[in-house]
Amino acid sequence: MADITTPQLTDYLTNRLPEWHDLTVAGLHRLPMGASRETYRCDLSYTDEHGARQELPVILRRDPPASNVDSDRAHEFAAYRAIYGHGIPVPRMLLLEEDPEPLGGAISLAEDLRGFHNSEYQFQKPEWAPLLPHIAREMWGTMGRLAAVPVEDLDLSFTRPATREGTAAAELAYWVASLDKHDIGAEPIIRAAIRKLERWQPVAQKLALVHGDFRAGNFLYDDAGNLKAVLDWEMAHCGDPLEDLAWSLTRTFCFGKDDLRSGLAPREEAIRIWEEASGLTADPKALWWWELFICVKAQAIWNAAAHVWQTGAGREIIHAYAAWWLRNAQDKAALELMEVL
Repeated sequence: MADITTPQLTDYLTNRLPEWHDLTVAGLHRLPMGASRETYRCDLSYTDEHGARQELPVILRRDPPASNVDSDRAHEFAAYRAIYGHGIPVPRMLLLEEDPEPLGGAISLAEDLRGFHNSEYQFQKPEWAPLLPHIAREMWGTMGRLAAVPVEDLDLSFTRPATREGTAAAELAYWVASLDKHDIGAEPIIRAAIRKLERWQPVAQKLALVHGDFRAGNFLYDDAGNLKAVLDWEMAHCGDPLEDLAWSLTRTFCFGKDDLRSGLAPREEAIRIWEEASGLTADPKALWWWELFICVKAQAIWNAAAHVWQTGAGREIIHAYAAWWLRNAQDKAALELMEVL
């Protein structure tokens, strides 16, 4: 898939945004991040309708031909729009283009919040150790506040409907279907997990906008460890807020050699912060179900990456990485939760 060029983007935006006069694009480059979408950064300069010159740093996200997540630009764009202004810091969305013809794929354009960090691997460096408790409070506190936002205040028409009684079974069915769709061979451990999950499902305390990938690496933070924005809402949906908590606790995201979840805090401390911020209770049985479910969901995503690589539909090295290391790690996490390892 050819990279987007400066002349190409300039021509597109000039035609798409005629109210932005004398528009120029500078510093366009692709960022080496993300397994599911291509991400570009650049600076726009234009004269607005009042004759004032404006400078605007932006992030452009483009859907590739093949991805490890079945989602699209419209879905993530709508998720950002839904939560914007409801107490969860997110970038402002500027433009959505669903037609793949102009730029080689559907794109979204958003304000670029620069000067911040988003690397989860940085947390392993000794100089960041004193800040980890604060960053943990920022991360799980924000996640808890997201869980507390009333769904009736949000426009969630972009995502699949959910009920408190049925969301667990519906999410399980969704990700089992994805696992089946991207079958790359026998999955005895994950299939055993699925059988356990099918025997009983929890009822959600409340419905919430679930981010779907809320973990270290998907939020921006400053030098003091303050969370500045939550990113990557492409798997957002209406569901049980325990799903986000469980995702953040999975062993796969313990990037160091210790037991710090998302590389930040012990499991019980993360749960305590989330409960305090959300006003909800992380029932141990329900949370265990969602943690085991996360192993199925994550393995479906890693298998989709493996399928992309195996079929030649994509050649991003992150797909091969997921096919190798993450699949093995997810099997191990499932075995631990089922208490057979």
